[in-house]
Amino acid sequence: MRFSIARLAAVTIAAIVTCTGCQLIGEEPTGPACSGQTFDLKDRSAAPLGPPKELVSAFNDAVDQRLESVTMAEMVNRAGWSDGWDRAIYFGAGMTDADLKQMSGSNLELACFTGRPQYNDDNPDMASPYMSLFLSNGQPIQAELWTGQNPSLDFGGREFLTPDTVFRFDPNPGVMVAE
Repeated sequence: MRFSIARLAAVTIAAIVTCTGCQLIGEEPTGPACSGQTFDLKDRSAAPLGPPKELVSAFNDAVDQRLESVTMAEMVNRAGWSDGWDRAIYFGAGMTDADLKQMSGSNLELACFTGRPQYNDDNPDMASPYMSLFLSNGQPIQAELWTGQNPSLDFGGREFLTPDTVFRFDPNPGVMVAE
């Protein structure tokens, strides 16, 4: 049985498109094919932990008050959020699903994320936004967007935060830094 080159090319392209799943849709970085589940990082309609932007406001207030020491659990409480999470990971522009799985220190079960933070192409001197992604038993629960030149929450050298993570006010550059 003979296949023409055009037919073979068409079959090959169809196989590639089928195998890459959501990776051809939107601005998602390359990575494993979607498992059928996705988590939209920018979706603010469902906020099971608490109102969006309240955590940013709580950290901004902590900076204004120059809090000497506070835990992540206390900050979440100040924001009016629930304690239904066990880990928060840094999610920066350009991160892949593999990066997330490595950084989470847990069994991150979803392979595909949408609404990823993007590099700030309009102003390269401005820091790119990032998100803190809150997890419970390896499942994404809610994401919080941090923007500006010096967002008030700084992960320090940590790859993830827990409720017991301690933050200290750093006057230079004026942020709350995780120890």
